[in-house]
Amino acid sequence: MRSGIWGACLAAVSLGAQAEGLTHAFAHALEQDPTWAEAQARYAEVLADRDLARAGYHPVLNIAGRVTANHREVVGDYFGLQDINRSDDFEAFGYSIQLRQPILRLDRWRQRDAASLRVAAASARLNAAEVDLMIRVVEAYFAALDAEQDLELAKAELRSITDRATQVSEQADLEIATELARSEANAQRDLARARVLLSEQQLQTRRAELALITGEPGMELSALRTYGHVPHLATTDQDAWVDQARASNPLLVATRLESEVASRGVDIERAARLPTLDLVAQRDYIDNSGGVSGEREDSEDVIGLELRLPLYDGGATRARTSAALARYEQALARQARAQREAEFQATSAYSAVELGQEQIGALRSARSATYDAVEATEGGVFAGTRTEVDLMQALRERFDAERGLTRAVHAYLLNSLRLKAAAGTLGADDLMAVNRLLAD
Repeated sequence: MRSGIWGACLAAVSLGAQAEGLTHAFAHALEQDPTWAEAQARYAEVLADRDLARAGYHPVLNIAGRVTANHREVVGDYFGLQDINRSDDFEAFGYSIQLRQPILRLDRWRQRDAASLRVAAASARLNAAEVDLMIRVVEAYFAALDAEQDLELAKAELRSITDRATQVSEQADLEIATELARSEANAQRDLARARVLLSEQQLQTRRAELALITGEPGMELSALRTYGHVPHLATTDQDAWVDQARASNPLLVATRLESEVASRGVDIERAARLPTLDLVAQRDYIDNSGGVSGEREDSEDVIGLELRLPLYDGGATRARTSAALARYEQALARQARAQREAEFQATSAYSAVELGQEQIGALRSARSATYDAVEATEGGVFAGTRTEVDLMQALRERFDAERGLTRAVHAYLLNSLRLKAAAGTLGADDLMAVNRLLAD
């Protein structure tokens, strides 16, 4: 099955736009992710079950044939003939054809209705699996981007701190700086080197996690072009998002339909007590080449109605009905849990998006301030009022501000997708809108 999201993303990849962006990663995840493949197989299974349920009201045609070699002995009276003592060897051929058309089978009729509802529920779960795959791809993609930037910033920090440590060491040799300053600078350099090693390990881990979903271990990632603008929500009413989640969350929709299926299951089991009516047409034919009665051909054609009324089955119907009622109660409990989870996901994602907007603004201002602080500290070092260690600390704060802003923007974009996923409105356009923010 190729959904709308799949088709749109594959089209974007085929055009070559942002070939290493989110749409590229998601398109390959649709081809490679085992969890998604399992969800598609489950949906195909439900479709087959629907066809099986429909077959219960279709006519059934059977044919059976038999060819035998016979040895028969008759001793005594035989149909008015007395004192017969005869044996014979002969061949016989026969066949039987039967057509059965169900006319009144309420249990099978309800099975057809339940099968249609089951397909609708499976479709909702498939949609939920696709949305979950999109969120997992974005999570893994942004986590890898964060790890890449951490490594780049850690290397840049190491270069800057190494340069400053070298200058402090030269100044200490000339007795312009103290040995304590040299030791502090060297310690800062060693810490920066350790951060580089840790960042390299984290990047390998994050890339491996992305490859688990996409099947592409060597994917080139595209970072955000700018952090100056992030898209805002079309609706800023939290209650509206929660109401939308109650109505359209795919997992909640699936559990509602599954509750209805379970309710129909109770009706199906109860219908097993009802009478059934079938139309039966049958032809029997036999050709004997010998025997006591001699050679003969017999044929019989029958057509009529067959009525069956179940009277007692040892309590099996009652037990199956009780089990179906228990399954219905379980389905209602799952539906209630799914509704609470959908409401919670919408509420928490909306709060995260609101907080993210404020956080991005604060971190953007903080980043600008750290650039100003670095320039001021450099001037203080030149004037002799600040030390090289102060400058290295200012540089680290600037790198931390860069890292914090990037992560805040990634988290905001991810939470906006999570909010739409909870509300059941996440689609290909949303993924492509985020993808357009990435560098080509």
